[in-house]
Amino acid sequence: MRRFLLLFLVMCLSAACATESSTTASVAQQATSTPIPTAPAVARPTYTVQRGNVEEELVFTGRWLPRDQVALSFEVSGVTRQVNVRRGDAVTAGQLLADLQIDDLENQLESAQLELQTALANADTSAQGSVQSVEDAEISYANSNLSLQSTIAGVPWTSVATAQTNLESAEIALDDAERAYRDAVSHPEQAAANVDNAYKQLQNAQISLQNAQYNYFQAAQNYQNYQFQIDQAENELIRSELALERAREDQAQGSQDPSVLSIQLQIQQIQDQIIQSSLFAPIDGEVLEITIQPGDSVQAYSAVITIGRSEPKEAVASIPIGDAQRLSIGLVGICQVLNMPETAVQCAVRQIPLSASDADQTTRVAASLDNVPAGQLIEITMPVDVREDVLWLPPAAIRTFQNRTFVVIQTVDGPRSVDVMLGLETDERVEIISGVNEGDIVEGP
Repeated sequence: MRRFLLLFLVMCLSAACATESSTTASVAQQATSTPIPTAPAVARPTYTVQRGNVEEELVFTGRWLPRDQVALSFEVSGVTRQVNVRRGDAVTAGQLLADLQIDDLENQLESAQLELQTALANADTSAQGSVQSVEDAEISYANSNLSLQSTIAGVPWTSVATAQTNLESAEIALDDAERAYRDAVSHPEQAAANVDNAYKQLQNAQISLQNAQYNYFQAAQNYQNYQFQIDQAENELIRSELALERAREDQAQGSQDPSVLSIQLQIQQIQDQIIQSSLFAPIDGEVLEITIQPGDSVQAYSAVITIGRSEPKEAVASIPIGDAQRLSIGLVGICQVLNMPETAVQCAVRQIPLSASDADQTTRVAASLDNVPAGQLIEITMPVDVREDVLWLPPAAIRTFQNRTFVVIQTVDGPRSVDVMLGLETDERVEIISGVNEGDIVEGP
């Protein structure tokens, strides 16, 4: 029995030790387990509302080409006979550059010129008879002119002036005689002889006035008659002048009879056809481009040769008409050789097409780029819209949801969304018209 109790106590003690050991091992295992890592929170970017300029820029490329250049084309279709220049050749104004097959026209011109010489010789012979008529008409005109001058010189204008002076004197004398007679009659104490004498003086003054009036009217009539003579002399001069003009016209028509005029018209038509089939340099310069050679067929008004002056050069660009019309003459921007920002210089728009129907659809920009070869690509940056001294944020700071445009600004109470009104938008800056203040911190999305 005792043994049984002892064995039972030993078994209980072993069991208790085993349980404690297991519990200790379990706790130890739990204390040394590795925790699962958690991802740190990603900080959102922030942006500061700033004040400055927002510029919308139009960037395009053009070729560095001579500014003064002309594309030449034939006015008629045909086959090229000769091309006298090559690309890069220097040319002078009026120089023949190329022409079409015009051998037949040249032969026709030579024959017509010979016919003209014969017709002119015949006309000169018939014109000799009209020379005397012209000389007679010239003499008649000169005589008529002398007659007019003589008539003008004989006008009795001095007689009219003298008669007018005498008439004025007679009127004054009559006034004096009338006053003297009234004075004599108004004094009864005057002797009768004095009154009679005053009356006789009055009668004499009246007769003198009548004579002066007659002489004045007679002088005026003579003057009027001379005026008629002057008019007749002027008419005679006009008649002589007309006769001289007719004689000269007859002489001219005699030297250019219908046969002469017909041949001259024929020559002019042939020369016009030759000119239409030939290309001449309009300016001094060099050949920039040539696309034909002898034997080629060409179409009328299709450019085949381009002439230009080597200097000055400018950037010539072909851009959509909508972009071109956003520019303006004189607009200042930046030009640089493509991919070479160190060559950047200021430039200005010199020419833009006014409409899509303009023959020249190129946009031309003037700049000073040294040691840049012709044909080099030029990058052009032009400001087409500028908002100065405005609030702006980068596009990444702007959020949209449905029809709402807003930003999230940081405040002492935490982030707060604010609706904003946008203005000019570019790839780098967006104008903020309202909703934020300068210096506000905006959280990115």
